[in-house]
Amino acid sequence: MFRKMIEEGYLNIHKLLLKEQQHLGLQADEVVLLSALATLLEKKKNTVSITTLSKVVNYPVSKTGDLFTDLMKRGYLSTELELKADGKEKEIFNLDPLFDKIKTIFEAEIKQQRESKNESDIVYTIQSIEKAFGRSLSSYELEMIKEWFTESFTRSQIDNAISVSTNHHKKTVSYIDRVLRSD
Repeated sequence: MFRKMIEEGYLNIHKLLLKEQQHLGLQADEVVLLSALATLLEKKKNTVSITTLSKVVNYPVSKTGDLFTDLMKRGYLSTELELKADGKEKEIFNLDPLFDKIKTIFEAEIKQQRESKNESDIVYTIQSIEKAFGRSLSSYELEMIKEWFTESFTRSQIDNAISVSTNHHKKTVSYIDRVLRSD
């Protein structure tokens, strides 16, 4: 899917490479080479000779070949043989390994953002309950609150359960837990 989004022009792989260069562990000359290969993919071309590629990136053929081989070894691109209509084989390159690495970076960032949001929601919930109950919570109650977020209760659901608890004059976290689980 990532490849298709790049091929269709929905994602700018060149900007992604520059932005994520450090996270990907790439040197500037490697980014230039991968960017050149990405441009070829955008043009629906997945075959290229090292000589032609060296002219595109303006590097010596030996350096271009070394970079290409190193990027393959490090899992940023792959090659395979494809059978042409005339029965001859041609070598094609594939940037899916690079796209997988970028996808992994994005997934990790999203996970970190979610965890950060969960932490702030937990703090907010603890403060709300302590304010509503007029007391500090025990370690058992704090663990129970953390469980709600790992079990995917939303902050809104928890806020509603706190309201039900205070409206019924039940000032226990266990009661809030029962309200949450009764829905």
